[in-house]
Amino acid sequence: MTNHHGKEFLGFLATGPAVGIPENIWKWLACPKMKTDELGRPIQAPYGMRKIEAALIDAGFKAAIIDPDHLNKHLPYAKALMFSHHDYFAFGPPSSTWWGITRKEPVNYKSFMELVNRPEIKKEKERGLKILAGGPSVWQWLWREDMIEKLGVDSLVDGEADKVVIKLAQMVLDNEPLPKYVYIGGDEAPSVDEIAEIKGASVNGLIEIMRGCARSCRFCSVTLRPTRYYPLEKIEKELLVNVRNGVKHGIIHSDDVLFYGAIGIHPR
Repeated sequence: MTNHHGKEFLGFLATGPAVGIPENIWKWLACPKMKTDELGRPIQAPYGMRKIEAALIDAGFKAAIIDPDHLNKHLPYAKALMFSHHDYFAFGPPSSTWWGITRKEPVNYKSFMELVNRPEIKKEKERGLKILAGGPSVWQWLWREDMIEKLGVDSLVDGEADKVVIKLAQMVLDNEPLPKYVYIGGDEAPSVDEIAEIKGASVNGLIEIMRGCARSCRFCSVTLRPTRYYPLEKIEKELLVNVRNGVKHGIIHSDDVLFYGAIGIHPR
């Protein structure tokens, strides 16, 4: 987990292999380790993970984002381990381009493989730990179905999981079998009021201001989701969470930032 020295676009280096220098130096340049508290909770975490964490906390679950280096402190007591990744198997354009040119595995892919193959995770999996995978690149598992069983993933969650994750967490606690694949379509997307506000700082102060897009580009899956504008009060609350946690700069994010508040669009 990293904030790329506070330089968001340095993250693109982490989508490639070490070139011309040792890998540990490459990692320090692209993705230095994040500071954590005594429990292993990172001082900043990816925004999407913060949203899921907040949804679970608001629903009464004991949930936290834990830096991979500190998982061993918590795994013996955990009921579920939830993964998110921007590019699980390096199928994304930057990673696949790097891999194609250099013929070397990208750092982000290698790091994830090292994490999921840790002995302590396999040990707890045998005990009954449930593993769920989500995030923006969860679609990649559908092209590597062999890895689902090999890595012991119980459920894939594809889409805006703000509401669904609460149901899945309860199923874990109730020892109910989890669905292998959950797809959240536009009709099931959460409304603005159903989207929790982050509890801890996001990486480099990134916050979203809307979801969905009404441009109707035929090649883009974002148009399948309803347009929802965050009210200014909700945006301010998340900005203040970052400020209170020492983040002095920020990034506003959406599927189309310039579309925010567009005249003639009726958001849901």
